[in-house]
Amino acid sequence: MPEYAHHLGADEAGAWYRVLLAAAVGAVIGAALLESAPFIRLSARTAIGCAAVWGVLTALFPAAQRCPAAVILLVLAGILNIAFTSMAQIIIQLLAPPHLRGHMVGLFNTSMLGLRAGSGVTVGVLGAVIGVQWSLALSSTAVVLVALGLLVVDLRSQPRPGLSV
Repeated sequence: MPEYAHHLGADEAGAWYRVLLAAAVGAVIGAALLESAPFIRLSARTAIGCAAVWGVLTALFPAAQRCPAAVILLVLAGILNIAFTSMAQIIIQLLAPPHLRGHMVGLFNTSMLGLRAGSGVTVGVLGAVIGVQWSLALSSTAVVLVALGLLVVDLRSQPRPGLSV
């Protein structure tokens, strides 16, 4: 985050850096929306779609030239991040057989946190080579491509109404 704050013209006092960190309020807003918005449908497709949009917003963040735009992107990304991670965990809990539920939730959380830690390392190492902005954009693009691939697989696996085999 310090590199992005510097890119956006952070002063020595670090005010923009603190503003960027405060954009984590998006996760709180997202949690409130998930609890109160009846239009958000719990499904794997919705979770994957939220992950794809999160990836797009995260890829756009390094391109922001002004701090207000960067903050808006981070807040929106935080909303979608909490949406897709919460939905994914709920789906795991609902679909896991009762005798494996604890193991499945543990595996999910370990995988999710492990992938984030691994991504931090790869984005950092790649960022040292090609720049942090390009590194994050490339990593985010990979997330979007995987999410789109999952959506295609999900759409193809759904039976088509009106067709009988």
